[in-house]
Amino acid sequence: MADTQCGVLIGREAELGVLTAALDRLSDESGSVVFLVGDPGVGKSRLAREAASLASSRGVLVLAGRAVQSSVPIPLRPIAEALMGIARTTEFPDAPEIAEYRPALASIVPEWSRAGERDAEISPLILGEAVLRLLTLLGQAGALLVLEDLQWADPETLAIVEYLADNLAGRRVLCIATIRDGEPSEAIAAVRAVHARRAAAMVEVPRLSEPEVERMAAGCLAQESVPRAVVQRLLGDCDGLPFAVEEILAAAVSSGELVPRQAGWQVNEDITTGVPASIAGSVRRRLAGLGPEVTDVLVSAAVLGRRFDWTLLPRLTGTASPEVLAALRRACDVQLIEPHYPSQAGFRFRHSLTREVIVSDLLPPDLAVRSASAAAAIEAAHAGLPGDWCELAAGLHETAGQPVQAAALLLEAGRRALRLGALTSAGASLRQARTVIAQVPSADPHLLADIDDALTSALMLAGDCDQLVAVAERLLAQLDATGTAPARQAVIRLRVARSLSEGDRVTIAEQQVAAARTLADGSADPDLGGWTDAVAARCAIDAGEPDRALDLARRSLASAEAAGLADNAAEAACEALEVIGRRERVRDTGAARSAFERAYQIGTSHELPVRRIRALHELGTIEMLEEGGSSRLSEAKRLALKSGAISTATVLDLQLANAWSLGTDLDRALAAARSCSEAAGRLGMRRVQAMALNAQACILGLRGEREHAELTADQAERMAPGDPEILTTAWGEARVTASIFVDDRPRALEASTAAISYARKEPLTAPSLAWGYWPLLQAISGESGRHALREARAAGAEVACWNRGCLAYAEAVLEGRDGHPDRAAELAEEGRALFLRTAPWWNHVLRRLVAPAAIQDRWGEPVAWLRDAIPDLDSSGHDRLATACRGILRQVGERVPRSGRGNADVPGNLRKLGITSREMDVFLLVGQGCSNAEIATRLFISPKTVETHTASLVAKTGRTSRRQLVAFAARW
Repeated sequence: MADTQCGVLIGREAELGVLTAALDRLSDESGSVVFLVGDPGVGKSRLAREAASLASSRGVLVLAGRAVQSSVPIPLRPIAEALMGIARTTEFPDAPEIAEYRPALASIVPEWSRAGERDAEISPLILGEAVLRLLTLLGQAGALLVLEDLQWADPETLAIVEYLADNLAGRRVLCIATIRDGEPSEAIAAVRAVHARRAAAMVEVPRLSEPEVERMAAGCLAQESVPRAVVQRLLGDCDGLPFAVEEILAAAVSSGELVPRQAGWQVNEDITTGVPASIAGSVRRRLAGLGPEVTDVLVSAAVLGRRFDWTLLPRLTGTASPEVLAALRRACDVQLIEPHYPSQAGFRFRHSLTREVIVSDLLPPDLAVRSASAAAAIEAAHAGLPGDWCELAAGLHETAGQPVQAAALLLEAGRRALRLGALTSAGASLRQARTVIAQVPSADPHLLADIDDALTSALMLAGDCDQLVAVAERLLAQLDATGTAPARQAVIRLRVARSLSEGDRVTIAEQQVAAARTLADGSADPDLGGWTDAVAARCAIDAGEPDRALDLARRSLASAEAAGLADNAAEAACEALEVIGRRERVRDTGAARSAFERAYQIGTSHELPVRRIRALHELGTIEMLEEGGSSRLSEAKRLALKSGAISTATVLDLQLANAWSLGTDLDRALAAARSCSEAAGRLGMRRVQAMALNAQACILGLRGEREHAELTADQAERMAPGDPEILTTAWGEARVTASIFVDDRPRALEASTAAISYARKEPLTAPSLAWGYWPLLQAISGESGRHALREARAAGAEVACWNRGCLAYAEAVLEGRDGHPDRAAELAEEGRALFLRTAPWWNHVLRRLVAPAAIQDRWGEPVAWLRDAIPDLDSSGHDRLATACRGILRQVGERVPRSGRGNADVPGNLRKLGITSREMDVFLLVGQGCSNAEIATRLFISPKTVETHTASLVAKTGRTSRRQLVAFAARW
């Protein structure tokens, strides 16, 4: 018998042309997403298979996955199936660009997990980036990802597809996705939204016209033309569906109505198959021709789903395995089913409609009995119901009228989805479990509580504060009715409170803490009091009550220490120490450092990796503020990437950008800020993205690109409208820096004043450079510098070494104006020393700002400062600042150094580090073992200037001391 399955080219030339063109563009690194949209049976899957075959012939890596129909969508099933195809044949690539995403990928492909890796941060956006990087690495000639039946996909899979649509440009990756549009669904709405914003192509696959039906039939029957009788009798009601054409022809061949003759296919007038009005008729007739034994096997298979494991069928049908295989072979012959090769035991119905027809013909009692038997068979064959089996068994129990069993399995599916980070799918499973169990008049209250407990966790992790309180209160009422210990109820209220506080619902959070405290007081659990105080402290600091937060945190820490840091006490101690550190870092860096170091120790010794990383992050921030260093931030990022905490690593990129911007390697700083911005955008971290944009604006300002800097700052403001911290940074750091580095001091003062008006709107939770700039600009402009200085100190500006340097220079200006030149000179020297610790090169900028006041009031060494600054400003490209320094010298009648002062040529590898010609002069003399005084004499500069150049060289070359610099320079 001929294979009546026809090639896709019949009537689909235009659609295939679109896919071929998309494949052609892979060679130009122009990846894209193409959606094939149309009715069931219209030929979407065939088009996708044809494209996959063409891609494979070109050496393109091809992966495929399919969503399946179920009452609750299976989380990430199409993505998991596609990745499993790689895992069976390919080792995980050993490449740095994918290493940080291995924990995330291993969460759905266990073969890729490694010992010691855990606590991976999972989200659809992280998985989308992971899949994109993996396909880019493995597909040397390009990669094609085929995802079918998206109408049944879970929201996380749809989110990944949307991510790919937004990020495939510039990659050799093509994604072809098929989806039905015959009825409304969230999936088709999402697809149309992606297409509407031109992020993906959408190909509407239409039904075939009558001539195309004839051509397709001829192709299926391997004839140049089809007998008119075939068209009239067999294809009149196919509705233009290629699937219907194939199914009807297959039925006619099976019945003997279509007979192969020497002259071609002919219609046997003695047999009437009866042209079906729908696919259902075709399926029923073929089933009838197979006999009751084969039909019984196929009915049991259909109950299992479109794809089924044949090894379950002997148990379900009471038929021996050889007879089951014989029945399946006959079903394959009439093209009802086909082998599904990813699994040796796998078969599938050739089309989902075939399976639906079979199931719809069952009477409800028969369907219930068969579903119950199928669920029992699956549970017996697959202990623990791993993977998809849990969702399948839950659906079967629900169909069988067994709501308790269905709800229990849906609860398990929801818990698994939570561990996977698929929060939307978890919520759907758990809500379905709640709906199912509601059918039981006297449902087990413990099961109800477990479902709501898991749903509460899902809502907390998703940040859905609007629904969280109602579900949590329902859970607590159930626990109270069942006599659950107050301790458990208190813990739930505390978890809810912490989530609400982070979600800016501090008032409601504090109500939850108060209720938890009442429960804790009646509990015998000694740890609860400390944990309650810790969460209360978190609420207080989020509410802008730092002193109350500090008192609560200290009390919590004392309770945790009294409990020996056992069990929850260690977690409570870390929480309390984090609050203590946050409170102290705006006024006492040493106390903050001690708190974070203790949290780090506890997190390490009690195996709390997230707490350990958070503490190291805070310690790295203090290191940056005090010393301009980045070693701890770099280590925290390494640990975050190793554990799969992608969002934490993203925030650390922001901190590293801030740290590196204090030095001269601005390209490195800008790259980190852009990396943070891109990652934050992909992860939906809009506030972090706004901060990263502000960091970029600051760095652009440092490079003298004011227009670009201000546009970027505008973008940051739009990203987080009305946020005082974002506004403070955009105006007080980005715009002020950009104005200073083009020597526009009036504009700098205007931006600084605006920034402080925003900074006053909420308590300072992190040091801002705005508080360092403002008093300095106020002082040099003759405004109320003393008042600005007092306010900045009261706001905690001095916890940052950079700010202390600015305040020292500001006070020097004020003291000089008040007639205290010696004190002014001391303060200027103090400011210089502070900048030597964190950002030596910045002394040139600050001295340019204060030099006119120093000249006017006769303090310090302004002429020497300006002369020393000019060569470095010239070599770094800050022409306006260098010109300003020359102008000041001319005004006071001093000799003006020529551009580019400095005698030494700077080798290329040192020039990349930002080393200037004058610094090279110092570098060579350092290498000869000269002291600072000797270098000053030989270069006709002051010893203090030599010290500045030496500190700058230490920082730029990555040394840690002058001794190391001497050893390094000696090799030159």
